[in-house]
Formats: sequence, C-alpha cells, structure tokens
Amino acid sequence: MAGLELKEYQRESLEAIGRFCDAVRDGVGNRAVRPVHDAYYLETRRDFIEVPQLPGVPYVCLRVPTGGGKTLIAAHAVGAIAKHLGHQDRPLCLWVTPSTTIRDQTLRGLRNREHPYHAALREGLGGVPLEVLTVEESLAANRAMVSGSAVIVVTTIQSYRIDEESNRKVYQDNGYLMDHFTNLPAWVREQLAEPNGASGGRVSLSLANVMKLRGPIVIMDEAHNARTRVSFDSLARFSPLAVLELTATPQQEHDPERERYGSNVLHAVSALQLKREGMIKLPVDLESRENWLDVLALTVQRRTMLAELAATWGRDHDRFIRPIALVQAQPKSNTRETHTAERVKEALIGQLHVPAERIRICTGTNDELGDEDLRRPECVVEYIITVDKLREGWDCPFAYVLGSVGNVATATAVEQVLGRVLRMPDAEPTGIPELDRAYAIVQSEDVARTAQNLADSMVERCGFDRVSMGDVLRVHRRPEGQSLLPLSAIPVSAAPNLAQLPATVQAKVHYEPASGTIKIHEPLTRDDAQALRDVLASPADRTAVETYWQEEREVGTAPKLLDQYAKPIRLPQLAVRDGQRWLRFEPIELDEFTWELSSCDPKFTDAEFSAELHIGDHVVLDVTGQGAVRVGGVEQVITRQASFLSQDDHWEKVEVVRWLDQELHRGGQNAGLSAAESQAWLNRVVNYLVVERAVPIPILVRKRHELADLVFDRIIDHGRKQIRKAAEMLFAGETARRLETTFAAPFEIAEQDYCPYRRYSGTYSFRKHAFDLIGEMGRDDEPDCAYKIDSHPNVVRWIRNLDNESAGGFSLPLSPGRFFPDFLVELKDGRIAIVEYKGGHLAEQKKELHKEEIGKLWAARSDGRCVFVRVVDRDWATLGKVLDSEV
Repeated sequence: MAGLELKEYQRESLEAIGRFCDAVRDGVGNRAVRPVHDAYYLETRRDFIEVPQLPGVPYVCLRVPTGGGKTLIAAHAVGAIAKHLGHQDRPLCLWVTPSTTIRDQTLRGLRNREHPYHAALREGLGGVPLEVLTVEESLAANRAMVSGSAVIVVTTIQSYRIDEESNRKVYQDNGYLMDHFTNLPAWVREQLAEPNGASGGRVSLSLANVMKLRGPIVIMDEAHNARTRVSFDSLARFSPLAVLELTATPQQEHDPERERYGSNVLHAVSALQLKREGMIKLPVDLESRENWLDVLALTVQRRTMLAELAATWGRDHDRFIRPIALVQAQPKSNTRETHTAERVKEALIGQLHVPAERIRICTGTNDELGDEDLRRPECVVEYIITVDKLREGWDCPFAYVLGSVGNVATATAVEQVLGRVLRMPDAEPTGIPELDRAYAIVQSEDVARTAQNLADSMVERCGFDRVSMGDVLRVHRRPEGQSLLPLSAIPVSAAPNLAQLPATVQAKVHYEPASGTIKIHEPLTRDDAQALRDVLASPADRTAVETYWQEEREVGTAPKLLDQYAKPIRLPQLAVRDGQRWLRFEPIELDEFTWELSSCDPKFTDAEFSAELHIGDHVVLDVTGQGAVRVGGVEQVITRQASFLSQDDHWEKVEVVRWLDQELHRGGQNAGLSAAESQAWLNRVVNYLVVERAVPIPILVRKRHELADLVFDRIIDHGRKQIRKAAEMLFAGETARRLETTFAAPFEIAEQDYCPYRRYSGTYSFRKHAFDLIGEMGRDDEPDCAYKIDSHPNVVRWIRNLDNESAGGFSLPLSPGRFFPDFLVELKDGRIAIVEYKGGHLAEQKKELHKEEIGKLWAARSDGRCVFVRVVDRDWATLGKVLDSEV
C-alpha cells in the first residue's frame, strides 16, 4: 500500500505543529523568557499549562475525533518536530501507546515499508535511514545506529514508568550502550550524572541516559491515560525535546493542587471536518424500541436493506462493501435474567432466521472472530455480538449498525461500541445517503434521554464537539410497525406530475407506482427539493419532501425548512474573458511555473547567517582557529540536545549542497525548479559562505536547517517575483482589459451549504450575520472586528468567511495557493467589502502583504463595486472609513 494523501484537516494539524515549533525556536533565539508559553499563546490565544516536572518543554496536544487517523498524523509529526524545533535529520523518538495490543499494531504499521504509517515517517523525515524498535531491542542499539538513523522506539505507558520494577532495565547500566557515552563534553556529563551525588556523580550507561543525551521527541497516543505524576516524573528522566499528545479526549480539568494538569490543545479537529473529508459516517441515525426482540428485528432489517443497496452500488462502482451489524448484548448476571451474547445469538438464528455461519460472538471470554479478515468478499460475517466493547485495536469500516439490547438510558458502555460503526469504508463516501451514515438502534423507553446520554458519550469518549452534536445524532421516532423505507425514497399519496419539474430535477427522480414512492437518484439541492415539493398537491406529500430535506441535509448546516433559508450571498470573482465566456482567474503555482535562479543573490551576510551557533545569550558552538569544535553552556532544554546531535557528522561542501537541494524539493515542492538550476545556485551559496566568509563546514552542517530556511525563503521570494513579473506582462495592454472582478462569474454562498467546522461561541450577539450559524473566530481581536462590522450603520449583512470552499468559503488567488479573507460584507450602497484582520505581529510578513496585494487588485478591477480593507492591530478608524465611503 502506498503512502496516503493527507486530508486537509491532517495538513492543518501538521501546519499548526510547524508554526508552533518555529515560534518556540525563534523565541529561544531571541532570548525570550518563556518561549514555549509565548509560542503557544501566539498559536492559540490561550495560556500554556506547564507541568512542574517538565519546565520549558513544549508539551502540546492535537485533539482528533475517533476515526480521524491520529497515527498517520503522528507519523508525519515526528519529522515536522525534528525539522522545525530540533533542526534534526535523524531524531530519536519515543512513541508511547496505551496498551500492548496498540503497541504491536503500531509496530507492524511503522515497520512495514508498504504501510502508510511507514511511508509517512519516511516522507516527514526526508528519506533518511529508519529504525523502528521495541524497548528490548533498543537496549542493544549502538551509537552508529542511533547517530546514522532516525530511531523510533515504540513502547507502552507502563514500560518506562520508574515505579515499575519490571522496567528497571531502562534505567540500569548496560554495556551494550557504552559507546554512546565516550568523548562527552564535561557539561553534558554533568547533566547526565545521577542526581543528588549518587554513585559519585558518575554517568549511568543506561537507555534512559541515551534518551536524555539525544533529547527524544515523545509521541503520546491516547495520552489522557498517561497524565499522572508518575508518568510525568518518568518522562522528565528522558529530558524530551518535545511531547505531542494525540487523543480524542484531552484532559479538560486543570487542578494543580490535585496534580491534575489540563492538556495544551494546540489544534482541535472537528467531527464535521472528518465527515467532509470522507473519514467517518455521519449523521448517526438513532431509533429506539422498548422490547429487546424488536431492537434485534430492526437491526436485522436495517442491515439487510444496507446490504441490498451496497450490492447494487458495488456492481456499478467496482467496490465491495458488506454492511455488518454490531449487536451489544448484556453481561451474565447471577441475580437477574439478562440478554447474554449466547441468548442474542439464539434469537437471531431461531426467531429472525439469520444463518448461524454469519454470526460471531466477540467477548472477553469467547472470541469467535479471531483474526478473520472481514473485508474479504469471501467472508460471510454479517453480525458480531459483543458486550461492553470489542477488543482493543479492532477496526472494521464495514460496521454500519449498532443494535443494543440492554437498556442504555443510563448506561455508558454503548459508546465503546458506537465508535466502531463510524469509520467510512476506504475513507471514500459512496454518494448513497444510506451508505454514508451510521445507525444506532437501542432498547429504551425514553429516546430523548437516550439521545442525550449518547451525545454526552460521543463528546466525552469519541472527541466530538458539543456544539455540533445536535446535528450529528439524529433521532427518528418512526412508529413501530411502519415499514422501513430507504432515505432516497419519499412516500407520496398519489402519482405526481414530475413533467412539471425542470429537466435537471427530472433527471434525478422518478415515481415508482408499486411502492408509492418518489425515488431519488442523485442528491437534491435546496432548489431541487423546493421544485419537487411545489409540484405535489397533497399537504402531507409536501411535508414528506420537507422531511426528506431534513434527513438529507448536510451535517453541520442550519436545520431549517426549505423556505426559511436566507438569500444567498453572491460575490464577484477575478475572471478573464475567453471569447464569450468568463473563466475564474487561477493563481500561477510555483510548482507549475518553470523559473531560474541566475539573478537570485547567493550571498548571506553575517546578520542573516551567523558563523556562531547562539542559543539565547550563550554561544553553544563555535570553531577555534584550528577548526576544532568547542561546545559551551546551554540555556534551554529544548535546544541543548539539538546542538549536540550532529557531532558525528563529517561532511564536505558537496554534501551540504546535496542536502540543501533535497530539503528544497522535499515532498515534491518547487517542482518547477530543476535540480540542475537549484544545485548550481546552492553551490554558489555554500562557496560564498565557506570561501568568502570563511564559515567552517562543521558550522554549516550544524546550522544547515537554519540555512535551509533562509535559502527556502529567498528562493520562494525570488520565484514569486518572477511570477508577478510574468503576471504583469500578461495583464499589460489588451490583456489588462480582459481581467475583471465580475458578477458574470460569481461565487455564491448559500446558507444550506454554509458549514463551519467550528462555530463562534463568544459573548457577542450579532444582529447582521447573514446566516444563523457563525464560523469560529479568534479569541480576541477578530470578534471585536466582527462587532465593529455588525454595528456599522452602512452594513446590510455580513458573514464570517470559512477557509474551505467545500464548506462555503470564498477565496482569492495567491501564488501559490488561495487566500480566504476573514469577513465578507454587503453594504447599503450596493458594494461588497472584504475585510481582513491581522495582528501587528503578522502584518508585515511577505505572505500577508501578498494577500493585501491580491485583495486590492480584486477591488481595483471591480469598477467601484468592491472594496478591500486590511485592518491591522485594532485600527477601527481605517475600517470605519472604508465602510462609510460611498461610490
């Protein structure tokens, strides 16, 4: 299996890590007092919570709901942290899992060269040699291996805890590790010496000290299980470079007096993002029955219907899905009668006529499933009976239906199984409504109470956000005995005259006399549904269309009747006339643009690139007149290890050039720049530094990541200048008159398509936001900017723009990429205003200035119908002046 292409939310998570690590590194270099706190606040606008045992260590969390691919993100994150924070090529990583089952599963994936996890590691680390080890194997890892490879040690929470006697080998002297400790500088030996003068200050030749020497990146899988004093004490022994938690349920409670420390959530992924990216099935349709046999009957009925749909769809699309139902039985009891797994199996066979070979029991004492591959077409399993949960690490995207025969109105175990029916087969939606959602059928006398409990569980256990839960879990109150119709069928009382429909809608529907239903072939837009409703005469039939719309409405959009949605917002776009039509102007991408570097300056001054390695106020690394490397004091734990890691490197100039070129083209970047072009220019850069400025090659090697950042920025800036020059030539003369901001090629944002992944939950009550839902804003200045817009007398309405077109966001072209401005505003004088807010710390960045350029171009080409304003550092006067102005 090749490497998986990252989903947008996964890229966003990794970009957040990169920005945070860069900010920490910059803070240390700029002698900030608390660089980690500053970097975290810059990224999140929240205060950093420091664990006493790990002062100064970047310890942050990614919140990713169940089914979001946490392990894939983690595999990419190792390289991101190594590059942006540690400036390392071959880091040491301690990968901590919650159990031996998950450890073994993770090991298999990271070791298998054909597995996406291994591919992600290699891509993130730039293809360096890679070793994936257990703790036991790492006890014999020599210096050559650890210095010459990126080493990932996969373990469990329990295996490194210092209070566990069985784990003492991690902390004991080990002759196999002796070569790690030869020729260490005195200051390093002092930091490795046993505390409190134990053993006369000698350095223990232990795996723990190898870790401390190298400063591992720590990955914590489901880290809420590891936030204890003992775990923190144990981590501190390794002096980690950084700690990254990945969990659906970060620690929310912060109570230092009880030794409870809240997680520093750096970036949170919404369940709606997972749905939009095709990772999970949503919504979850919830139905209840009071009798346990009725629950089983409805479960069988639902699974059978899904199987029929999947078979038809699979033949047409050459994909195979066999929907599976998970049935949650009750545990055995000595005091009362319960619906045990065995009894449920008997009922499925004897009363519901399910063949025995299609049923498996999977409990702690009876695992009939074993390692059976449920995805094989030859497999016949359709029902899996469990009790409180399936075994750890079990995963089956074919699971669609949860049937729970225990009364779950007050139970909490149901969410252990519910999470198993959320994953989407192949992470690729089918386009069939029934096959793109999950189902929960529970035994309960109070469906509303059950729904609330399940919603709470999905928030607490599966990592869903509470704001969207009302839409994620949809309750059905279909009377018992009513037939189960597909979602794509609308029951009507009489044959409709579908010939009255527009041709585009006629192509999507047909009437089936035998069932008395209108069958839907393709998803209907709101306009389609309105047209269909309006050709029906019966009020009941019209209501049935409204019901269909509510069932089919995209998860995360506003739940309204068809006629209640606000008028769409229409925005003119930059477009180029091509004969009789207008084409949206697309950015010229650097990756698609062939460019050259002959005119790019290869010289970096001492102010840009120093010949000394500074960490805060201290020179950590310099070179004497004889060229011998001398290591001095260190200021921050997060960079101490990084300054030491490269001492085994012995490079020539050509190797520095080759490494810089690999970094420049890593991950397919700068494809328009040939290797011959880039290497020739990089050779000029290195020659200038070594020959003209007499920077020793060992310094270049140790500071190569810093140099790579400078090189990358200069090359990208040079490339963009070439693109802008090409664009100016393109827009000169006759072409200039063809580029316009025009409503002939409008971008329309409809309320039924406006789907913010995260919603605004602040204190302002906005009156003029065009839609009921409002996208999330930053904690401080952005809501204040929105309030200024909302309260301005010349504003008719506005929306918080979203940063994804599929969710309803509007963008302008950049080079490279696209730019999603913050606010879109309709003014009383008929103009459209774009408002972009920026804090002063970001305003002068080249990318932000480029955004301003394209925004002003969009306004300038609009013939006075549009205006663009960039508000910097709460400059409300500038905002008001622009909104006040009339054409």
